[in-house]
Amino acid sequence: MIDFNMILDAVLLPEVGVFLGFFLLIIFLWIILRRIKDLRRSMTVLELGHLEFYFQSSEMRQWRLRLITTERTDMKALQTRSGELLNFFDRLGFLIQKGTLPKKEMWQSFGTPILGYFSFLVPFIQWLRTEERDPDLFLYFEDLNDAVYRLNCKMDRKQARPLMEEEELGRFIEEEKTALSD
Repeated sequence: MIDFNMILDAVLLPEVGVFLGFFLLIIFLWIILRRIKDLRRSMTVLELGHLEFYFQSSEMRQWRLRLITTERTDMKALQTRSGELLNFFDRLGFLIQKGTLPKKEMWQSFGTPILGYFSFLVPFIQWLRTEERDPDLFLYFEDLNDAVYRLNCKMDRKQARPLMEEEELGRFIEEEKTALSD
């Protein structure tokens, strides 16, 4: 005679065990992925804090002061004084493009300096691209400026422009000189 309980135990029990094991594995992986996502978010905050700290450091303030006091038409002087700042903003643009840093937080921390320094350095960047024959030189910085411009438009700033006008740029330069001279 056939014992149905024994057949059910032989067929269902292993399947239930496999299903339960698979279900527990999925829950475990979900928990791990959530922790990694939270860790990535906290690393983003740490990276942004590190960049803000470096931007306000005495070394960077000296670089910024040397650059902002340079005549915009003196390409050779700009070439020697702009490297650190261009690399900083290019790195920031790279991190934004890769999704490592959130755009909105970057915009809140660096929005005005990005627009100001990009507007200040546009003629130099164009000259350098021609000299080096590299149209992609400091492209991340240019993309970063575009991202800040789009965020300004999104936040409904009616006077948002991709580049500062001469009068606005002059105010930015004077404010930077005053702030960095202290």
